[in-house]
Amino acid sequence: MGRTSTATTIAVALIALTGCAGSDTGTPSSPSVSAGGSTGLNGAAPGPTASSTQAPAGKPAGLSMPSIDFDEKVASMGVSKEGTINPPAGVVQWYNKSVVPGAKGISVIAGHVEYDGPDVFHDLDELDKGDVVTVSYGDGKTRKFKVYAEEAISKNKLQTDGRVWGSSDTPVLALITCDANSQVVDRHHVDNYVVWAKPV
Repeated sequence: MGRTSTATTIAVALIALTGCAGSDTGTPSSPSVSAGGSTGLNGAAPGPTASSTQAPAGKPAGLSMPSIDFDEKVASMGVSKEGTINPPAGVVQWYNKSVVPGAKGISVIAGHVEYDGPDVFHDLDELDKGDVVTVSYGDGKTRKFKVYAEEAISKNKLQTDGRVWGSSDTPVLALITCDANSQVVDRHHVDNYVVWAKPV
């Protein structure tokens, strides 16, 4: 699972991805999640859950990553009242203020690595460059993406990382969770883990 060390940060993002819950002993604990470099993953005021809402035509409805045996529904959500991306436990969130996956720009999909136990993106860091990620849409169409980069990034730096919150002349898919291998402070991991993919 190649983790690159290059990190050029650009002060353009206003939204932050904060951390999944864990404990100093590595045992998952409370699920508090927020932004601004404190805790959690960005999320909207309570939005639809992946299991209860059908995605509109053209919007992401599912995400599969065969190399890590992953196949889950996707919920469309914005940010919480705290301004964070914070999906409920067990939910994969498309941040609906980002572009639809496959459109020109950067599309953000997030999930927890831990939330009182292993969560949806627990194995995200097992993806390798060249692995295929497939997004399905509400109209039944699918689109394949290929992983081209992955990196553990401090939550503070991620808030201003143009590779996630900036613009792109080509379609980019950014998958984000907490880095389960990072230090735990106040029961939250201090780093995020990001996987970037581009259309095949």
